[in-house]
Amino acid sequence: MKFILVVYMCMAGACESVYEQKLYDTKELCEASGAEVKEYAMINFPQSSGEVYCLTEEEFKQYQDYFKINQDDA
Repeated sequence: MKFILVVYMCMAGACESVYEQKLYDTKELCEASGAEVKEYAMINFPQSSGEVYCLTEEEFKQYQDYFKINQDDA
């Protein structure tokens, strides 16, 4: 099973979701990279908020489908 690192970040009321093209072989490797991203964001963007997720490929597809549906409704 492969994992995708997804970062959801909000600054000044605007939120954005980004993800890495790289697939991680284990959830542990993905979470280690996620911890680095979180630490970097907390230092460089202290007024921001957000979440870091490690999703399977199926979970990521559901995540994308969910946001595509909600964007289409906007």
